[in-house]
Amino acid sequence: MSPLAPHIVAQLTALAVLLPAMGALLGAFTFLLWPTLKAKLEAHDAHTHHEPESPTAPPIAHHAAMALTTGSVLAAAALSWWLFVGLNTGTISPATTHWFTWFSAGSWSVTFGTMLDKLSATMLIVVTTVSACVHVYSWGYMADDVAKRRFFIYLSAFTFAMLMLVTAPNLAQMFLGWEGVGVCSYLLIGFWYHKATANAAAIKAFIVNRVADAAMLIGLFILVQTFGTLTYTEIFTQLENQTPTSLATSSPISLAALLLFIGAMGKSAQFGLHTWLPDAMEGPTPVSALIHAATMVTAGVFLLCRMSPLYEAAPDVLTIVGWVGAITALFAATVGLTQTDIKRVIAYSTCSQLGYMFFAIGVSAYPAAMFHLTTHAFFKALLFLGAGSVIHGMHHEQNIFKYASSGYILRKLLPVTYVLMWLGSLALAGIPPFAGFFSKDLIIESAFAAPGNTGIPLYIIGTLAAALTAIYGFRIIFMSFHNPAKTSEIVHTKTPNTKHQNTKHEHTSTPHESPWTMLAPMLPLALGAVLGGYLLKNMGTLEWWNGAIVIHHAHTALHNAHHIPGWAKALPLVLAVSGIALAFYLFVRHRNIPQRIAQAVPAAYAFSYHKWYIDEAYQVLWVNPTASIAAFFAEWGDKRSIDALLNGGASTVAGFGQWLRQAQTGYVTHYAFAMLLALTLGLGYLLWKVM
Repeated sequence: MSPLAPHIVAQLTALAVLLPAMGALLGAFTFLLWPTLKAKLEAHDAHTHHEPESPTAPPIAHHAAMALTTGSVLAAAALSWWLFVGLNTGTISPATTHWFTWFSAGSWSVTFGTMLDKLSATMLIVVTTVSACVHVYSWGYMADDVAKRRFFIYLSAFTFAMLMLVTAPNLAQMFLGWEGVGVCSYLLIGFWYHKATANAAAIKAFIVNRVADAAMLIGLFILVQTFGTLTYTEIFTQLENQTPTSLATSSPISLAALLLFIGAMGKSAQFGLHTWLPDAMEGPTPVSALIHAATMVTAGVFLLCRMSPLYEAAPDVLTIVGWVGAITALFAATVGLTQTDIKRVIAYSTCSQLGYMFFAIGVSAYPAAMFHLTTHAFFKALLFLGAGSVIHGMHHEQNIFKYASSGYILRKLLPVTYVLMWLGSLALAGIPPFAGFFSKDLIIESAFAAPGNTGIPLYIIGTLAAALTAIYGFRIIFMSFHNPAKTSEIVHTKTPNTKHQNTKHEHTSTPHESPWTMLAPMLPLALGAVLGGYLLKNMGTLEWWNGAIVIHHAHTALHNAHHIPGWAKALPLVLAVSGIALAFYLFVRHRNIPQRIAQAVPAAYAFSYHKWYIDEAYQVLWVNPTASIAAFFAEWGDKRSIDALLNGGASTVAGFGQWLRQAQTGYVTHYAFAMLLALTLGLGYLLWKVM
């Protein structure tokens, strides 16, 4: 079959990108057709926790918005898979499309368009597939939420911004999409804005990412100054034409690569700029699956892989990337061992897996990083949605220790969720033939095979993190589902129901399986978690990417990964299986042992439980001093200086006016005297001038 005409490919790519935006706009249009009647609720809201946008909108308004947004994303997903398969079968050729010129400045211009190649097509299927599953899942999970149409609009807007990011042909459009997903994540994390914790988490995510984005913006300025363009192909052409010696001694290139990496650290929650990710679990669970498992947090990995020619020209920066990723993988794995919130454990798992992707980039194994990005999207989104199913069944309780002490055998009450969580956890632990085995082991093996043994420390850290991953991953399974039945009586729980606007309800029903509107969208993700690694294993080769990723010939880690000793290949798997066995021993057979370990080494336990005290350190080093400086300037710079000057001037004028008013006595004789005095002085002045 001959390839499709380029203009048809361009139109289909543009349609895949724009469909979610159309869905969001049409969903927003429902507010014009069926506006909410906020005025009727203002007095009622004083002592309730209902949002201003409450049941005054008819059900058709919500269903219309949900159908429009979900339908548009499903169509985008179908189109994205068609483009992806077409690229792999040869019926579609890579193409770059120009939409319009945003602005021009001399010889430099910024255009909008799309860039379709293996890299962007892979991200298209990841983003749209997970987004489509999350949209459908949210029909069940958010069924009782009074603001669900706003939620679906935010989801579709986020999906559009992410698609703009991954299909952008230049860094300017990429940065706009980058900031767009940041704004949408702020809205989604703080969706339940009546909760103080959700507001704080949204602000924290926004600020941390703005710090990182400031560095990225400076890096973009340096690239413009160095190359005179922000278009990918033009930058890569200039890099290709330079000699290795000139590249190695180019400080601007290394500095730009480092600054772009700092921006990626913020978006992908790498150590030091990771603190926003666990707090972001305050958002609804579908948000966690979409943003914090498969899409936004992988934007940093995608950017570094897209800019592989730049990073190949800055080997010192690659070393930094590798070590930051390795530290992140180990840090998050150690913290995940002691957290009690089911979503936070999975969030730290995400942080750890992103660390793997970055240290793969650090040894120039970009294909391995993208391969793991793809498989991780499926099984981590599955785990988050599975956790949401457990939370839904347990009446919005998120503490796994409360699951363990509830007296319910959840594997019998939530059988489908139980099986799906097992599939996701096996993939996460890297057990064959599940997806994580193919991609994560390729990363670890590439580190071992890095030239000059430079990746051996990364291999050791990655192998240790793999063992810890198996432990904390199955700690969730065993603490949540493998509990002895303590009583046949119904257990009463009284917990804040955040899904229903944080009102308090006493639940007396037993845990229940989620509706099929929530379970069905998890099945495609489960299929990806089981078969994705095998079906997509060619992603781990440089040739598969067809020029979308560049690796210099001097870097042979990826090629040599298949030729490392057998023991080095087997060790991560052996430790992962051992970790699962240890988790079973500790959290099923002898549940008193973890408590005894925590009591025996309280400092180590506290260090892990308090997340290495990074948040506390930031509070002391940055938050408190900044708050003190702001308070000082608010008091002395604003209140006692500017306000004092303005208020003092106003008081002086008012005082002078009060004094002047004393001349207004109301007596005619006084006014006649004043007129006579003025006339006398005036005549005297005229006579003086005449004389």
